[in-house]
Amino acid sequence: MKYNFNFCKNIFFKYKFFCIIWTILPPFMGVLAYSIFFHSIPTDLPIGLVDNDKSSLSRDLQFYIESSPAVAINKQYNSLLEAKIDLNQGKIYGIVVIPYDFQSHVRKGIGVNIGVYYNAQFVLIGKSVNSALLQVIATFNAISSVGKNLAKDANMNIAKAKAMPIIPKIEGLFNPRNDYAQFLLTLMLPCMWQILIAVGMLNLINNTPKSIKELVSKFLINVGISIIWGAIMLSVFGALGYPREGNMMIVVLGMFVLSGAISGIVICFQSILTHSSKTISVIAAYTAPSLAFAGITYPQNSMEVFASFWSQIMPISYFMKLYLQQANYGIDAMYSFKIIAEMLPFWLLFFLGLNIYFLRINGNK
Repeated sequence: MKYNFNFCKNIFFKYKFFCIIWTILPPFMGVLAYSIFFHSIPTDLPIGLVDNDKSSLSRDLQFYIESSPAVAINKQYNSLLEAKIDLNQGKIYGIVVIPYDFQSHVRKGIGVNIGVYYNAQFVLIGKSVNSALLQVIATFNAISSVGKNLAKDANMNIAKAKAMPIIPKIEGLFNPRNDYAQFLLTLMLPCMWQILIAVGMLNLINNTPKSIKELVSKFLINVGISIIWGAIMLSVFGALGYPREGNMMIVVLGMFVLSGAISGIVICFQSILTHSSKTISVIAAYTAPSLAFAGITYPQNSMEVFASFWSQIMPISYFMKLYLQQANYGIDAMYSFKIIAEMLPFWLLFFLGLNIYFLRINGNK
């Protein structure tokens, strides 16, 4: 016991980079990620306006666009070609084109096409600009229709019914505020966390352990510290008001299995490659696609064969499924335990790495 205590005590002085990994990087990366999505939803996205009509009605439409919190008219252009130059350069994310005779056509009841262009390469931004402008145009169109109907029917309710005969009522059951911070942080931070687990484990076994006991001790230290930070991460999610419908202790258990799986994978690769630079390259290639292949930003059932395969061989995919099931839905515990069980085969790589180290250590004696 004295040896183990001294070993755990001195390891933090011997492996300084390991200390940096688990003392400085977690809060730094967490604060950095949160600061990026601090506002939760994109606001005041710059767009351009081409007003070919320059009428009172087109100015009303401009007012409604400016009233939308998601977008802000950054500049007015004389032509679409001029606006596209700034769109291509990333100065604006969308363009609204009001056609000639806009006001006269609207008042005559003639169909009018309002051009909306946006850069779909930025998926999140493009979706926000598109949704905001569609909502503005739909609202403006409804108000215009109600005004015309009031000229025929003095009853406001009848005028509204004619303008909007079908009114959809769409409610989000989970993340109803469309909070992008909740959506992205609960994925990004676990992905960052698993990378820290891998780097921390590799740093501890950079020099070949002298015994299996030492290797297992380093494994347990890395897993133990990672679980502490994992629990802190869950507490931060709770403090931010993110849902915690289920049993978070099951999620912590999943963290233990995930942390052990990632650490075991690193031990296995290092035991085979015996060179840290090669191992870190393999680990980077293995964990880097986590954000895309974890099944959150893109559904697994829509992935092609290779992407689906890669998703299945990453423990983080199973953990994210476990977290969402417990945090958002409070699913039955037995179903969650089945997900945890699906991560256990990754621990076989840990035992394989132990055997390889055992053979190498005994072979050098």
